[in-house]
Amino acid sequence: MKNREYSSFEEVDKDLRILQLRREIAQEEIKGNLGDLKQRFEPASFFTAFGEGVLKRLVISWVLGFLLRKFRR
Repeated sequence: MKNREYSSFEEVDKDLRILQLRREIAQEEIKGNLGDLKQRFEPASFFTAFGEGVLKRLVISWVLGFLLRKFRR
């Protein structure tokens, strides 16, 4: 907030309350973001996301290579 002149303590209290509420909202947002981050890096979800892309490609390329080597002989 920018500097301002207050004419009463009620105005000061009001601005302090607003700042306190903004601070609490920011803390709750951080907690939510941290919870999402923890959930993304849990072993089950991490390997699921990893397995859907990279692991699937590795298995398919290995199987295709295995089959090509079998048919070449």
